[in-house]
Amino acid sequence: MKQKKQQKAEQFYKKSIWPSIVLFLIFLGSCTVMPLTFANIFKEYLLDSQMAGISEDAEKLGQLFLPRIEEGDFSEAFSFLKMYLGEENDICATDADGRILWQFRETPPDFSRRERVRLIDEYEFMPDKDETGKKAQSALTMPPWQFLLRCIETLPKKYDKGRQWLKNTIFHEYYWVEIPVQDESYRLYYRDDVLLAQKHVYFLTVGVVMEAAFLTIPIILLLFNVLSSIAMQKKMVNLLYLDNDTGGKNWAHFQQRSKKILCQHRNLGITYAVVNLHMERYQDYCACYGSGEGEELLKKIYGYLNVNMESGETFARFANADFGILMRPDAGGQCENRLKKILAELTGIQKERALSFLAGIYMIEPQEEKKMHEAHRRRMLDIDQAYHFASAARRTIQDEKGRHVQVYDQQILDEQLWKMKVEERMEEALLNQEFQLYLQPKYNPADGKMAGAEALVRWVSPSEGMIAPYRFIPVFEENGFITRLDDYMVSAVAKLQSSWKIQGKKQVPVSVNISRANFTRADLAGHICHLVDSYGADHGMIELELTESAFFGDKQRLRKILGELKMHGFRISMDDFGAGYSSLNSLKDLPIDVLKLDMDFFRGSGSGKRGEIVVRETIRLAKNLDMKVVAEGIEHKEQVEFLKQQGCDMIQGYYYAKPMPVSEFEQMAEHDF
Repeated sequence: MKQKKQQKAEQFYKKSIWPSIVLFLIFLGSCTVMPLTFANIFKEYLLDSQMAGISEDAEKLGQLFLPRIEEGDFSEAFSFLKMYLGEENDICATDADGRILWQFRETPPDFSRRERVRLIDEYEFMPDKDETGKKAQSALTMPPWQFLLRCIETLPKKYDKGRQWLKNTIFHEYYWVEIPVQDESYRLYYRDDVLLAQKHVYFLTVGVVMEAAFLTIPIILLLFNVLSSIAMQKKMVNLLYLDNDTGGKNWAHFQQRSKKILCQHRNLGITYAVVNLHMERYQDYCACYGSGEGEELLKKIYGYLNVNMESGETFARFANADFGILMRPDAGGQCENRLKKILAELTGIQKERALSFLAGIYMIEPQEEKKMHEAHRRRMLDIDQAYHFASAARRTIQDEKGRHVQVYDQQILDEQLWKMKVEERMEEALLNQEFQLYLQPKYNPADGKMAGAEALVRWVSPSEGMIAPYRFIPVFEENGFITRLDDYMVSAVAKLQSSWKIQGKKQVPVSVNISRANFTRADLAGHICHLVDSYGADHGMIELELTESAFFGDKQRLRKILGELKMHGFRISMDDFGAGYSSLNSLKDLPIDVLKLDMDFFRGSGSGKRGEIVVRETIRLAKNLDMKVVAEGIEHKEQVEFLKQQGCDMIQGYYYAKPMPVSEFEQMAEHDF
């Protein structure tokens, strides 16, 4: 959803600039086209006027020539026209084939070149050569913009009081025009000029100059507005892609850039890797050195990656100290070695402070054929999903020493599929009561009799059969469903205790686990009371077990909730004591009734003399604090004898019994009691 919003925002910013650009182009086009169109129309009007005058002159000359050709010979009539026209004009005659019969000047027109001949009304006008001997460009064919430039060039460079510049010639061209005669054995031509001076186009020139002057300011302002809009759009996009902590590109940019790289046609046949680069214990680093130092560290990591990324690769920060990288493997198709080098260099990026980094890799295989449908497949690739696959691969080595890089493989995929399957089935399983209550007895080592039990959950699935807790409890703790399961188990234990009470059976205290997630509820004590009281069970026969991690949260809230539970008669047990970083302050400050020693006390290298000392002193400490002690995970007789000597109150483990269904537990309890 966040990605879609970012894409919509970016599209909005991109679209917002187009109206300004289009408006500017339309305005600029109208400022250019309108004067050019008007200039062209005005030019045609002026030229047509003069051409019409030339046509009239040709007809008059024909009318003067015809009576004289009828009265005398051709040479006399031709001489008359020559005298009539004078020195300013020229005249010549040709036969029907174009051969010169008479001419006024030594250089007659070249009638063989007809490419510049214009047909005006019924007369052919042919432009003469200019003063340099080259054929001049006709004003009739001159484009409007060139016509305007010629008009502006004739304007005075300085103030002219007498306005002599109005007489400046813009165009002066000579054309040969045919004089109409009735005899088809010859043709008669005379030369006349087309003259356009500045005075003919004065108002046009002044209007264009004034328009240019007046429109310069709005054009500049509109251009400035467009450039400002472009700059603003670019700034907004940069802000959209800005990561505030590193000052570099953010995850939205990584998504867009990665898609662009992967979908380029030349990259379809190349293997890529999406990498999750993770710094361990970043929160602890910030807690020790401050959030400011944490941000500086992120900037250093970003700067290092920015220098070490190659062409065709990209990266960005995802969250906290997690970075996503789109990387091209080497020629061998591997990127582990390069990542190991990066991790090693990042470890020493902060002087005098050793850092630890892990990386997960998800490989994007090349497309077999570089076709459109193959590119479409890569466009459909979910970059976020690929990154989360890489993160899943990295989490598998989170607790493994000596391993820093892991590639997403089939085993991890199977775990992901299993997690999805569990999440799809958990609600239905709870509704169908597929979670069953199992009990593991606790025995008093002094007399060997049953003294209590722990409630454990087993998932009996119609399709999967018996599912061990380690396969679904971590999933529930991650997605929060564990609180629903806790309520289910508390209710099941309360129902069982109530049934024992009604049936007159011997009741034994049963402990049930309460996950850390439940302690976010301020009304947890009242909620548990409601669950238990709905079955009429005795509070004193239910023991609430809290894992050691629950004691490292909000101590004030925890003390308040535990105090309320104690006030309602529930017993409180600290489970797995010693499994993590035990806090003796928890034993001092919190109202704990039972201390459960973790099974690791009795396994491995810690089970020797040093382990015995720790267990002995822990039991003595608990006794002095008026706590009962339960040892779990006990499997051997020697362990039982040792704990018996140390005064351990209860023992739970395979030495006595495994977890069992309620019916089997009841049979064992009847035998013991």
